[in-house]
Amino acid sequence: MKNETLADRLNMAMERSGMTQGALAKASGVAQPTIWRLSSGNAKGSTRIVDIANALGVRPDWLSSGDGEMCNEGQKPISKMVDADTNIYRVDVLDITVSAGPGTYMISDYVEVLHAIEFTTEHARSLFGNRSDDEVKVMTVDGDSMSPTLNSGDRLFFDVSMRNFKTDGVYAFVYGRTFHVKRLQMQGDRLAVLSDNPTYEKWYIAEDNQDQFYVMGKALIHESIKYNKL
Repeated sequence: MKNETLADRLNMAMERSGMTQGALAKASGVAQPTIWRLSSGNAKGSTRIVDIANALGVRPDWLSSGDGEMCNEGQKPISKMVDADTNIYRVDVLDITVSAGPGTYMISDYVEVLHAIEFTTEHARSLFGNRSDDEVKVMTVDGDSMSPTLNSGDRLFFDVSMRNFKTDGVYAFVYGRTFHVKRLQMQGDRLAVLSDNPTYEKWYIAEDNQDQFYVMGKALIHESIKYNKL
């Protein structure tokens, strides 16, 4: 056990509990970006490890260092809260502004939910497929690097269960200490970071700097703030 990393143990406990990162964030009260960093190995520890362990139903000592048994006898994960109205699909709007520009400085690991957007389950299924509502989050665009596709102030719906680059598309990601929303495209052995606005130059994520990069989610749809006079 001790040879495993914190990320290995956390992902093992999440799989055992059936919790997604979003569900664990809600159950533990820990910000979702912190869960992302811990589960991807980009963070070596957290002051909230006890809260995370309790939500997962495992021993804090085991989760933190691999010491002892995974859980005490009879210890179980916190059950996911089920909405009484099963016809409502709620998407959280996060207090995060992702930069369509040179990058927005990441001030804190703690991200608050501003409010939620509600859909009927039927409408949500047409928009988001079979994704659960804790896998879809809304973030706001800032800057013009993705114009005309995305404009500053637009709201983007992301699949936050996608924590790694899989296929070409628009992603929210952290590079170093800054948030970005850009188009990612694999070119040879490097990941190109592209802006739809031609005045911005592309740049690359390669093997020597990939430890500074992690994905927060892949964009699904966007909601424009444009209002046109009739």
